[in-house]
Amino acid sequence: MKVAIFNDTRPTNHYGCMLVMRNLLNELKLVGAEVIWTFPVSTDWRKHKRKLLNMPAVDAIVVNGEGTIHRAEERKFAMALASLADFAKRELNTPCYLINATLHRNSARTYQLISSYRAIYVRDKRSLHELQSAGLAGQYVPDMTFAGNASLSKVKASGVCVIDSAIKEDSAFLAEFAESKKLTFRSMIVARPGNAKFLRSPRPYIKNIIRWMCGEYRIPTDPDFYIEFLKQHRLVITGRYHTVTMCVKNRIPFVALESNTPKVDSLLNDIFGSSDRSTPIEDIVKIDLEEIQGFSEVELSQIDIFCEDARFAIRNMVEHIAEDVVSDRNHEYIYE
Repeated sequence: MKVAIFNDTRPTNHYGCMLVMRNLLNELKLVGAEVIWTFPVSTDWRKHKRKLLNMPAVDAIVVNGEGTIHRAEERKFAMALASLADFAKRELNTPCYLINATLHRNSARTYQLISSYRAIYVRDKRSLHELQSAGLAGQYVPDMTFAGNASLSKVKASGVCVIDSAIKEDSAFLAEFAESKKLTFRSMIVARPGNAKFLRSPRPYIKNIIRWMCGEYRIPTDPDFYIEFLKQHRLVITGRYHTVTMCVKNRIPFVALESNTPKVDSLLNDIFGSSDRSTPIEDIVKIDLEEIQGFSEVELSQIDIFCEDARFAIRNMVEHIAEDVVSDRNHEYIYE
């Protein structure tokens, strides 16, 4: 079985995106799927139709949703992902399977386009509710970072670290907060020359190059390196969704800020039944870092159950997609 992956997020050098892709490739390999080609994130396929028409033929396209399909009418890359399945069906005669998606505040037109996907898997229950409210079928399967088993190596943890946010203003606030408290601050994206394009974003490009030249070229992009860094701290404060998933999977206590969609609060509610470990950014300065405790026994039990269920659901999803790809597909996709 030959497949392509659309929205390959590895070029971002974002630890969470790297882990998602590593896990996705591994899960596909386990079901005997051969990945023939990938199409990169933040590239509008609608400008590269000729290239796609000339790509090697595949049996299916797996689209890594990565939380990008929100307010699609206002965001070209989100709309590009939403509309891909229709193009693939008509022009490539290839089914598309959307996985690992967060759906938020999309229009009826967007959901009409999304309906061309052979199957739709969302990574939180709130997204599933929105999908079903639009009259579409789908299934909830937690984020791909939960695939496989966590590394539970014992590391002596001490101190607090602060991780940036997907929201630029929040990142600046967190950096200032960390400096004021003399805490370690780190971005979840490792500076590399290819992270930004000068003509599209000259200022981020220059800042990225400066960070790279000032020492980040030494920092590995391997997600395991980042996870080991997180494990060294007794508490993590972060505005990054994937830092939260890594903390949960590795039982690292955290305080989370909401990101550019309600995905963090949705994740926490799916795990704990509440979003108590999330806080508005303006309340960060009020936190007494010494009073914050680790996970309770109840929380640890909830994490254990969630992670085991997530690992099983991810494996089942990929296996089910693989079975569907080789079927005659003269029927609607049946979710298990």
